[in-house]
Amino acid sequence: MQQSRRVAVRVLIHLALIGWLIYSVTPFVMSVITSFQVTRDATARQPRPIPDVLRDHNVLIAIGLAVIIIGIFVIMRFREGTPTKRGHYIGLAVVLAIVAGGFLLLSSSIDEKATFTPTGASYLELWVTSEGSDLVPVLVMALILVAVLAVVALGARRLGVARSSVYAMIVAIIVAFILFLPNLVPFAEFYDFFLNSVVVTVGTVAISISIGCLAGYALARYSGFASVALLFAALAFRALPRLAFILPYYYFAQLSGLYDTYFLLIVTLVAINQPFTIWMLRSFFMEIPRELEEAAMIDGCNRLTAFLRVILPISWPGIITTALFTLLLAYNEFLLARLLTSTLWTLPVGISRFTSGEDIRLLPLSNASAVSITIPIIFIIIFFQRNLIKGLAGGAVKG
Repeated sequence: MQQSRRVAVRVLIHLALIGWLIYSVTPFVMSVITSFQVTRDATARQPRPIPDVLRDHNVLIAIGLAVIIIGIFVIMRFREGTPTKRGHYIGLAVVLAIVAGGFLLLSSSIDEKATFTPTGASYLELWVTSEGSDLVPVLVMALILVAVLAVVALGARRLGVARSSVYAMIVAIIVAFILFLPNLVPFAEFYDFFLNSVVVTVGTVAISISIGCLAGYALARYSGFASVALLFAALAFRALPRLAFILPYYYFAQLSGLYDTYFLLIVTLVAINQPFTIWMLRSFFMEIPRELEEAAMIDGCNRLTAFLRVILPISWPGIITTALFTLLLAYNEFLLARLLTSTLWTLPVGISRFTSGEDIRLLPLSNASAVSITIPIIFIIIFFQRNLIKGLAGGAVKG
């Protein structure tokens, strides 16, 4: 696509994109704001969407915004490896003037009736049953652990050990710490919902990707009528609405005695999401030339060894992309998790307790729960964003 040379057209395009971005993130921003309000402010007739900190410390915040912009500018220049020109300085000055100056003008005109005093009481009530001061030592220990693991992850190449082993060790330490935390902190029931979601999501992703890789590779290499029939059967199964699965799986759960178990919920989610993973991974494997595995088999590998040592490393971005989409599907599942469990509720089912009633006092708590289940997914997507972009560009959305 050729870039337009008309300044007006480019300005309109950028304004449209900025407007769409603001429209897209507004619900999340409003949820964050409401989660830090007390009930009186969250249910006020006249909206109070501005924390009083913005008005009372507007100069310091404006300086902080300027520092962040300068830091991003320096990082971009450093990564590009090109010297900064005069035009870049002028552009930076303009951006700083617009952001910092605009923030000062807006914050100085804020009415006192539109401000509120932010508090984290909703998050404290949601996650733990003790005072916030009792959590300080645990939080400090968690921050130290995160910092140490981050340093180890960044210096994995210099440890003389395979990076996959280092990353596996880091994941094992994080999982062990999460499971050990209830011995240090008196968590509320919401933490149990979080652990249930982690178990179900990890189990669903591991099984779905394992089966999907083998099935997708087989269907990518076999071009007979049976493969086409299987693909369209999987697509038809995936197109069925969720309500079509309720009665069969519920009856099976009651007859087999597996009702309200992790195993049943994981197997059900794998069965529903498996057609999606097969179609996605088949797209990636079709983009890989057959000659690579044939050369590996000439060197002495069998079909399975060639698949494990040659095909999988090449298609790793596609596998991560598929795993992320499978993670989202399993993590956000509500209907089946609600009907197939009575005590092992996941996070979407758990937060429905705060949003299904008519008690307005639960409004800040429901928003805090929504923000809490969103933040882990945001961090996971940010961590794997490079693989996600490579995967989407490498065949994930190709037919």
